[in-house]
Amino acid sequence: MLYLNKEFEQHWQGANPFEELQSIDGKVFREVKNRKTFQFTMAGESYFAKLHFGVGWPEIFKNLTQLRLPILGAENEWQAINKIQTLGIATMQLAAYGSNGSNPATRTSFLVTRDLQNTTSLEEVCANWKENKPAYEVKRALIKEVARIARTLHINGICHRDFYLCHFLLHSSDDSRDEALKLSLIDLHRALIKDNLASRWLVKDVAGLYFSAMDIGLGRRDLFRFIKDYDAGDLHTSLTLRRQFWTAVELRAKLMYKKLRAAD
Repeated sequence: MLYLNKEFEQHWQGANPFEELQSIDGKVFREVKNRKTFQFTMAGESYFAKLHFGVGWPEIFKNLTQLRLPILGAENEWQAINKIQTLGIATMQLAAYGSNGSNPATRTSFLVTRDLQNTTSLEEVCANWKENKPAYEVKRALIKEVARIARTLHINGICHRDFYLCHFLLHSSDDSRDEALKLSLIDLHRALIKDNLASRWLVKDVAGLYFSAMDIGLGRRDLFRFIKDYDAGDLHTSLTLRRQFWTAVELRAKLMYKKLRAAD
């Protein structure tokens, strides 16, 4: 399969897109054996590209023996972006995508998205909240929007699987009249899409989010607000009928935090 927007279709003019991307000398953000992520500029626009070179049979078998679906290339992120865009969640803007080969172990693929400029990750936004408390309205709006995104994903059968504050980008506006808060969700490489997500996947996502927010100075009321917004109901129901779920989230998040501290 091949998708190119007008800019890339005109720029490459029938050339092999994968070869064209491999020849670009961009700023590399991540490079491992089977995948490379880099930033580059074309016709004055900034883009991010992910190249997948085939995961190999050992990696596929390892995932299957661990009862995990292996991520074979860019197709998973391509599908997740398209799905999420239909749900009213801002995310990466697709520019090009391609996949080549029928052998799942050696299939090559690529994904190109526009650089989301004038954005800051929530990890950076919240980094000094302990020392410098944010305005109540700002904190409340961010909690509400993150909870909305999480709930929308989960009720529509999507588990992000890397659901941390660093993967939420807060947009800054050049228009002083624009008071609307906008978050974009990124890094959907491992996203899982199923008709009926098992509860463990929801716990994994929400626990990851809680884990990444443990050191930003959130209080008990902030956590309760998130729970209420995520469940879209009254807090009493969440803390009684949904107690098992939220207890599992807390235990998993604290275990992740404990492992992180032990590794430091």
